[in-house]
Amino acid sequence: MTELSRRRTGRTPSRLLPLLILAVSLVCAAATACTGPSTAASAEAAPAARESGHAATVLTSDADALRQRWQLFGALQILTQRCMRDRGLRYLVTSAGPQPPAGATTADSIGSRSAPGYGVSTALGRMNDGPTAQDRYVRSLSAAAQTRYTAALDGPADQVAALTLPSGSSGTYTTGGCLARARAGLYGTVRAALEDTLVPQDVDQLLERYLATAPAYQKALKRWQRCMAGTGRAAKTPAALIQSLQAEAVKGASAAELARGQRAAAAADQRCDAASGLRRAGAAQRDAFLRDQPARTRARLEEVWHNRQRALARAAALHRA
Repeated sequence: MTELSRRRTGRTPSRLLPLLILAVSLVCAAATACTGPSTAASAEAAPAARESGHAATVLTSDADALRQRWQLFGALQILTQRCMRDRGLRYLVTSAGPQPPAGATTADSIGSRSAPGYGVSTALGRMNDGPTAQDRYVRSLSAAAQTRYTAALDGPADQVAALTLPSGSSGTYTTGGCLARARAGLYGTVRAALEDTLVPQDVDQLLERYLATAPAYQKALKRWQRCMAGTGRAAKTPAALIQSLQAEAVKGASAAELARGQRAAAAADQRCDAASGLRRAGAAQRDAFLRDQPARTRARLEEVWHNRQRALARAAALHRA
């Protein structure tokens, strides 16, 4: 097992980092493979969080969730920079781009009908146009300086802790260095920071498989697909539609082109969602899926929600300071 890396979920193009979500996923080293579901994972004690209906919120990607991710990413960047500065090292903050609009439509929710859009901006093109300033700075250092810098940022390789996800997948993450210090400063613990993205991502993958065989959802999806094809904007899913617009931004589409494209796409999406009931069916099936999950899985999602609220409060205080 190895360090939990900062990669996105399958819902977004591979390098569209900060605008939508800062996510992490388990990666496996050849020497020490990650483990899948096991009896040891089942025996792991459940968190002591009380179930209060927030599990579905954690699994829902709406405009509020996008804006929260934007805020948390910025706060982590600031805390990482402060830690590196305390060690006499330079750290260049990576911009998260413009804050997602409050009325953005997402794969899970319908946003503003008066100003339809997905919040896709030309910033995606700039952010994915080669290495970031931070990456370029690190690469400019000598080999010895890079080694010292990486150790300060990521921490000693032998300072690790294990994490098992609801599916049973497991891996390790580093507990030292400025990245870990920033995560702990925002969330209280490094583990809570990683679970904020890893646990929902893991459960969401289980949900995707559940939806693939849910008749009510699949019928609504087919109605949505037929409706969208009729508008001249064929797409397999709302997520795929949004990804196609993000890909245009990465390729360098102008602001005017993006505005026209996503306005038309979102308007068609909203009409077809109303006709098909797709997102309503998705929400109903998500609730049914959660009812079928072990109590400990729901409890972990609740714990994620509570930890995120505390992190958001700290992030808000950080931005006010």
